[in-house]
This record gives sequence, C-alpha cells and structure tokens, in this order.
Amino acid sequence: MKSLFKNTLAIITFSLVTTSIAFAEEMTAQTTVEALNNTWNKAFNNSDASSLASLYAENAVLSPGNGKVLTGRAEIQNLFKSFFEAGLKNHKLEIVTVDGDDKTLYQVAKWSASGPEKDGVTATYSGITTSVFKKDANGKWIARTHIWNAGN
Repeated sequence: MKSLFKNTLAIITFSLVTTSIAFAEEMTAQTTVEALNNTWNKAFNNSDASSLASLYAENAVLSPGNGKVLTGRAEIQNLFKSFFEAGLKNHKLEIVTVDGDDKTLYQVAKWSASGPEKDGVTATYSGITTSVFKKDANGKWIARTHIWNAGN
C-alpha cells in the first residue's frame, strides 16, 4: 500500500512540475512576443522605417497581403517608408495566439492602423497577421517571416 501511495504521489508531483514548466514556457513566449510587438508598434507609430526593418532578419520574407513577396531588409524598409508617406499611423497588435520554444516563436494577431482623413473621416484598416521570430547569432529575437491580410 505504501508503494502504491508513493508511486501515486510521484506521478502527481511529476505532472504538476511538467505542467508548471509548460505554463511558464507559454507565459515566457507570450511576454516575449508582447515585448516584440510593443517595439514594432513604437517604430511604426514613430514612422521609423529603418528601425522597423532592423527588427527583421537580413533575409526575412514579408508578404503584405497583395500577393507579392518581399525579401530582405531593404525591400521591407521601402515598403514601410511608402506606408508612412501615405499617412498610415496608430498601428496596434492584439495577440490571438502565440507559441514556440527558446529558438523559434510565432504569433497570430489582429492588427489595425489608421490612415489620413478624407472628407473628415479617418480611414481605418485591419486584418490578421502571422509572424515567425528566430533568435539571431547575438540571441536577439528577429522576425524571419511576416505576412498579413486586410479585412476591410
């Protein structure tokens, strides 16, 4: 009977420890992606295309939902520069789901931004975005792939 009790206690303890570790990893992924999103939004809302591009890998791939694929920081920087010239601002990200490990993170998020006023009405845009982040050689998280669509 003592052996059964000890085995049961060991199984319960193991389950609690592994569940706690998994929960901690999930919270770390969530916290890390929230910080990455805050940095991204800050650069976007400051109309800083150079800082935005630096958040991507040198060979990052981005698809802005128009069927085109951009590769590399220079193309990504030019895309964001064109957005700022068009008056886009007030970018926000709301995480739908996030997961990953110590080398790779991904998120699906809702995004929104506003554009210039036309006839007294501020244009609003929104959609869904997916990002995959990897650690670079220095241990910094950078976007490796990024794709979004526009829902309106």
